[in-house]
Amino acid sequence: MKTFLEYQLISYNGYTLTVAMLMGIFLVWLVTTLSLRAVRKVINRGSARLLNLADRGRQLSVYLLIKYFVWTLAIAIMLEMVGIHVSVILAGSAALLVGLGLGVQQIFRDIVSGVFLLFEGTIEIGDIIELEGKVGRVEEINLRTSKLLTRDGHTMIIPNHKFITETVHNWTHQHSEATAFSVHIMVPHKTDDRVVRNALQQAADANTAIVHNVPAQEPQIRLADFQEKGTVYEIRFWTDQKFEVDNIKSDLRWAAQEKLRGVHE
Repeated sequence: MKTFLEYQLISYNGYTLTVAMLMGIFLVWLVTTLSLRAVRKVINRGSARLLNLADRGRQLSVYLLIKYFVWTLAIAIMLEMVGIHVSVILAGSAALLVGLGLGVQQIFRDIVSGVFLLFEGTIEIGDIIELEGKVGRVEEINLRTSKLLTRDGHTMIIPNHKFITETVHNWTHQHSEATAFSVHIMVPHKTDDRVVRNALQQAADANTAIVHNVPAQEPQIRLADFQEKGTVYEIRFWTDQKFEVDNIKSDLRWAAQEKLRGVHE
């Protein structure tokens, strides 16, 4: 057995790779993989409650941080097992890293931002956010980039630093609570405002996707603005269907147009 373990698979210029080294790498990989599976089960099943990690996004964030740290440590151990000293590599590549510093500084910026996102939990898996005029649901948060699924089915790859350095509107940071939105309707100036208000109120009351049973969140009809072409009214409403809110706005516009058709004629 000893002879088998010491069998040299590679011998070149003073360096040797033995069967024992390969077995050691395999054992480290196996232990790391099984350990991470166990950690994930613990986080998902019960310990998440003790750590105040009840939501899926925060659970995944903590697991990713642990995963990255454990694999970094495991890779360092594997390199040491095959006779490659990490400290020597770092010392020998110091000059190269300085030269590449300007080229990779954006990557490190994204990675640091990813750590903040995963640790703070300000943006989590499943959140609906608005960034640079685009609205999407967060599908993945990784160290360098995150994935957003837009409402038209497209996937956006966002560098993580944008979530730190730019203004992000998180529509679901309050979880399942309803959020206020509005739709603007323009009618000719000569139209009776009482008729318009009644028509828009009926259109809002008929929509089942918006909140009706909470006094502070019932739909409201507001006079928004006076413009050259007409008077602008606002239907302000609350809904918890935030990802589908564009469809709700469209339904309100269709209903308002139908209600006002007889008024304009």
